[in-house]
Amino acid sequence: MDVKLVDFTLPEAPRFFTESMLESGFAVITNHNIARDEISNFYQAWEHFFVHEKPEEFLAKGEDQAGYFSEEKAETAKGNTAQDLKEYFQYWPGTKVPPHLTEITLSFFKKMIDMGLIAMLWLQENTDSSIWHRIDRPFPEYLSQEHTLLRVLRYPPMKGPIKAGATRAAAHEDINLITMLPAADEPGLELKSKSTGEWFPLEAPAGSIVVNIGDMLQELTDGLLPSTSHRVVNPKPEHILNSRMTAPVFCHPHPELVLSERYSAKDYLSERLKEINR
Repeated sequence: MDVKLVDFTLPEAPRFFTESMLESGFAVITNHNIARDEISNFYQAWEHFFVHEKPEEFLAKGEDQAGYFSEEKAETAKGNTAQDLKEYFQYWPGTKVPPHLTEITLSFFKKMIDMGLIAMLWLQENTDSSIWHRIDRPFPEYLSQEHTLLRVLRYPPMKGPIKAGATRAAAHEDINLITMLPAADEPGLELKSKSTGEWFPLEAPAGSIVVNIGDMLQELTDGLLPSTSHRVVNPKPEHILNSRMTAPVFCHPHPELVLSERYSAKDYLSERLKEINR
């Protein structure tokens, strides 16, 4: 699969980025304006919270899905029966966050949102206007920060027996418009070729940001911008005792956005959440 490494500083970056997204549903942005150390420090601070603090004090409750999810409460990908092997903390603006992590989390979230707005603009400016016939203003204006989700993910070391069929993240497509995913600190992300059905590892340099199209954007554009299946495979023996940290930002639209004759964004999200949280 042709997933391009896109140097953010180059004049051709918007075009290269869009070509990669059209080809594979994914692109990797390098040399952007979020420091590599900032991402690394963010991961280290949150991993300390998961391992050495009391995440259970922030258990997610109610329908808003904000807060901590243990391995026992992790989601099950659509079409799968085994829960993913992960724990995570979900943040929306206004979510209660451990006080000592508030500043670093808010800064990270804002910077990722800003990068998401740039990615959305690049997509619209470098594709045919007919793709966007369902919207009547610049695409970035449809992003709702209030509904955009930061998920801080930790995949624990693989120490004990594993339930049959369980993986770190089973094959799935994202629900939202686009996902901004800082490169994880361990390998494992794979993409599925739409043409052959084969799985390919995605190599993303440390500090880079992986961007991918979600199902809502695929629905909005009648499939012209493709949402691609991806997964996180279980580690090879030499990595089996390593945890894996990452922190995707799932950029969501305002709920009233009409995606197609079938769905509004609100209806689509509701349907998918029922499928993965059954």
